[in-house]
Amino acid sequence: MGILKPGLLLTAFVLTACGGGGGGGGGSDSTPPVTTAPVQTDNGNTGATPETPATTPETPATAPVSLTTGGTISGWTYTTPEGREYVMRGTGISAGLTQTQRLTRDDHSPVSSTSWCCGRMSYTTFGTWTQYEKGQHEVFYTGDATLAANVPTQGTATYVGYGMRENILSDARFNIDFAAKTINGTIAGNEVFGSEVAMQGNIANGGFTGSAQSGEQAGTFTGHFNGPTAEELGGLAQFADTTKNASFGATRQ
Repeated sequence: MGILKPGLLLTAFVLTACGGGGGGGGGSDSTPPVTTAPVQTDNGNTGATPETPATTPETPATAPVSLTTGGTISGWTYTTPEGREYVMRGTGISAGLTQTQRLTRDDHSPVSSTSWCCGRMSYTTFGTWTQYEKGQHEVFYTGDATLAANVPTQGTATYVGYGMRENILSDARFNIDFAAKTINGTIAGNEVFGSEVAMQGNIANGGFTGSAQSGEQAGTFTGHFNGPTAEELGGLAQFADTTKNASFGATRQ
């Protein structure tokens, strides 16, 4: 068995749809969310693989401020199922980078990777964790939650951003009808990202939940509005085939 070596990969993306502010990753001087303390959760799917998938996830009654399908998340800190801790925001100006932390053996074979996005978003962070040797794929999101009373109740809005699988980003778009309390979203599919993710759901208590479809797989999605007046949103889509799991974040246009 080779020696494990951590590594850092910074991948630059042009984020035309994200708002200003936010930070990069990895510092111990990070500023925690100030609106609502995120909830640390784990849905019990740790250990699922494409060969032995977890049971079909159930849609929660109320969308949590933070959620992960594996490991734990609290504020801007994600702890992987292996127990490695990553602080995803620090002080200073972000260059709009997606950060990927890789764990490899001394022969450079990959063991796991943790990625998160997006530096230029002010209130939202979302990401993925992949364990290559076990074929395990987990996703997570967190943010400065919008108080339920501050989510608009009239009008419509479009949110544009990205979805993520492993460290691969793909364009995402969400159409919101605040009066009808509905949300419809799509993460575009392509050869690198994989099959499209289509989502339909309802808004309640500052968040949203609903059904998701990717290829032949039916699953669920959940998320939350972030920022003082719902300037951003973040969430995840979850499937029994964990290779189709995706996290996402988007900014109101």
